[in-house]
Amino acid sequence: MKETSSTGGNGWAIATCVALAAVLALAVCGVISDRQTAEKAKAEAAVAKSTSASGVQEAVNRAAVFRLQVRLAVGAVAAALIAGGGLVAGVVLPGQRNGWWGLAVVPLTYNLMYASSRVFLGEIQVWAVAALAAALAAAGGYVFVARRVGARFQYGQCLGTLAVVALFLQVWEPPPPRPVPIRQSLVQHFPRTLAGWRGMHVALDKATEKQLGVDEYLNLQLVSPENERDAGVFITYNANAWSKVPHVPWVCMENAGYTKKRGEVRDVIIDGLGNREIQVNVLFFEPKRGVTRPPALMVQYFSVGGTYATSRELAIWFGAMGSRGQEGSYLSQTQVTVWLKPDETEDPMAKDSAVYRQALMLLNEIVPLLEKEYYPDLGGAQGG
Repeated sequence: MKETSSTGGNGWAIATCVALAAVLALAVCGVISDRQTAEKAKAEAAVAKSTSASGVQEAVNRAAVFRLQVRLAVGAVAAALIAGGGLVAGVVLPGQRNGWWGLAVVPLTYNLMYASSRVFLGEIQVWAVAALAAALAAAGGYVFVARRVGARFQYGQCLGTLAVVALFLQVWEPPPPRPVPIRQSLVQHFPRTLAGWRGMHVALDKATEKQLGVDEYLNLQLVSPENERDAGVFITYNANAWSKVPHVPWVCMENAGYTKKRGEVRDVIIDGLGNREIQVNVLFFEPKRGVTRPPALMVQYFSVGGTYATSRELAIWFGAMGSRGQEGSYLSQTQVTVWLKPDETEDPMAKDSAVYRQALMLLNEIVPLLEKEYYPDLGGAQGG
């Protein structure tokens, strides 16, 4: 294959080096910033280890991810130096220009990927946005340099670019959002009387708690004022919005001996939140053959930083998209279960049924209470 002329392009190479000088300076800012953040995350992990077993692994993982960010930032400094050195070498050694200028695509691509990832994470620092602008300027100038490189080297440049992108995405991991603790303990402070229903918190066994994987939970077992009906309120809270959601009622109820017979998403009005409308799952479960427990009607939803969701996948997506970088958010799940009486014959899913109305009555007590007294205000100092 015939090579393209390797003469010319020195001006673009020098211009690209000027842009790379800015990339280098801003990458140093990234190293300093990431080191400070990594030390802070390390301190958070140490505090978590010394105070409670809850959330320790998330804190440790958070610290590890930020240490990786430091290494990536150091790599950006090295890449800017290598790319600039290669471009200068191509200028002063015209006989070897194809090799030097061709190899410069690898560090240039790395710097562009690194700078893009910082802005994707929602970095609000001026230096992060400026680093992306400088990386784009360097890449733009290099396009004209690459046109002077031989055809076979251009083919190699394409392969090198694809390899760097693939490797960077394989190694890079977005930092989890800063955990936002609940304002006060559910177990210690959540009322044991709701709309006249009285109850108590029943702790789960240690194995179930570990599998649940939450920072805090409330398992409130309630009895109606007339002692004629039982209900349950189960609330979980994760300080990290990127937490896994191992527990969902349509799976756990199946494991507990129930079969989901019907289910739908409904809009309900919460009076205590100024008639705010939220979406919830309404689920009806019947006991499996041989299980003596009564049928149950459940109302359930997720709250991710104050945004409501009815599916696990949507909750996880909200957590990822609304909690980028070092911003804070949380993930909570609430479910209200009301068990049917043996002599009940009306359709429990009907909106005028006694069991459905009682479930909504409890929900209207719980949702405003959580929003006003337990969930953190992400617009204030606790949020991102």
